[in-house]
Amino acid sequence: MSGNAKQTFHGITRAIFARLRKKASQLGIRVASPRGQAEKNGVKIEWNYDPSAQILEVETKAPFWIDANVVNRTLRQEIEVTLRGSRAA
Repeated sequence: MSGNAKQTFHGITRAIFARLRKKASQLGIRVASPRGQAEKNGVKIEWNYDPSAQILEVETKAPFWIDANVVNRTLRQEIEVTLRGSRAA
């Protein structure tokens, strides 16, 4: 299983984290708490959200047949889109 470096996102308010949880749920990934892990289609994701520091750390691991860089890039894009969307509001 190949892993990626931990990604860190700043400025993640409780409202943004709630939106990210909703997005994950729509994809079939249950984010029940600020810290946890989930697996879908062989890809594992671990997260740690610190609401007081407004920091979200995410790490993914994928089996060798899945390009872990694509998984990581897609995850980063989704989080950044949500973050930008909240700043525009």
